[in-house]
Amino acid sequence: MHKKNRIKNLFITIFISLCCLSRYSIAQTVVTFSEGDIFEYATYYIGNFNIQTGESDVQMFRYKLSSEDGYENDVFVKLWFRISMISPALGIDADKTLIILETDPFQLRADLWIDSRDLSTSTTTLYDNSIPPNSVNISAQIIEKINPGEFEQLLAAILTTGKLADGEYTFRVIVTSSESETGTFVTPDEVEKTFIVRTPSALSLESPGSSALADSSENEIFTTYPVFNWSSQTCTGCDYYLRVAEFKSSYHSTLDEAIEDETTYPFNQSEGWKLVEGGVSTFQYPASGVYPLEMGGLHVWQVKESRPTTSGNEDIISEIYLFKIAVLGREVESFGETQELGPLLQSLKQALGDGQFTALFGSNGDLEGYSPTGRFTLNGETVDETSATGIITQIINGNIPDIDVQVEE
Repeated sequence: MHKKNRIKNLFITIFISLCCLSRYSIAQTVVTFSEGDIFEYATYYIGNFNIQTGESDVQMFRYKLSSEDGYENDVFVKLWFRISMISPALGIDADKTLIILETDPFQLRADLWIDSRDLSTSTTTLYDNSIPPNSVNISAQIIEKINPGEFEQLLAAILTTGKLADGEYTFRVIVTSSESETGTFVTPDEVEKTFIVRTPSALSLESPGSSALADSSENEIFTTYPVFNWSSQTCTGCDYYLRVAEFKSSYHSTLDEAIEDETTYPFNQSEGWKLVEGGVSTFQYPASGVYPLEMGGLHVWQVKESRPTTSGNEDIISEIYLFKIAVLGREVESFGETQELGPLLQSLKQALGDGQFTALFGSNGDLEGYSPTGRFTLNGETVDETSATGIITQIINGNIPDIDVQVEE
């Protein structure tokens, strides 16, 4: 009898516990970041931040707070935001807090966009997404911040450059929610991103040509569709721009005079520079939509890198390179003086070199008289001449170490 009562009491206890757990789960308010992102910049200027108040005039993050259960019941949230860094160059080898800011509980009556520019000790009111919008009373405090006296090197670096020092910076945002202002706040959602901050290095041109003002064979290339190559450090969000101009020795005394004169690329003189699509560091001179580059002529080129920073875009300008285009009509006798090489063969000549190209396509060469038909296959699939030229460009740049090419008659 006692055993039956104990079993009965056990089932009752389990039943009551499950009911209570169910009620507790239903009572929990779940608020998440339904949309938004943390934004990355190549350079962070300290002038955009106030370490004393947490104020910022640049958008570091923007997220929409949304309640999964709607707003029929009371919804209260708190936000927590932290920036930390690691900088071995400054002797900071472990994750170190720059600032932690936290809000008091505030009530949500509708979805609310929260912006890093809204989180500071001076913010008192926000407005939600309802129509008309409800005012949201908000109060924030800095609960931890870096002690500049503790890191004199960091302070010196900031004062010298006005920028955050090189290192890894982590941005973390947490939202906690509850059904009451004094209830237990749970953490249903958080976001975090780590960015690498580096001092911009020089933008270096590689080929063709050099910075020497000399009409010499060292600057000579054998195509009117050259491939321009340059190098720069990895940069998220950076864009590259290119310009090319003719150098007229009877008119220009410096490379600067030539590049600032009429450009062959871009064709539209009002543009000044032309965006290189895809953020890549290589570009082949196009066959149309530009002024053609003349054989035997001297030409200059320059690259601009546009870097996103917390104070807007900044430009880094490369030096200027000069190159000469050889007279191609005499290079391969089988093509005759009046027949020019097309973009594909000119790129192929640049990849093979003058001697090997002439041995193949010149008089008595295995490919004497060959002219591309425009039909190409790559790994069994048909591609156009632009794609085939692109493969040769990758070979020139060293991106394809081994390749097997077959020519079918």
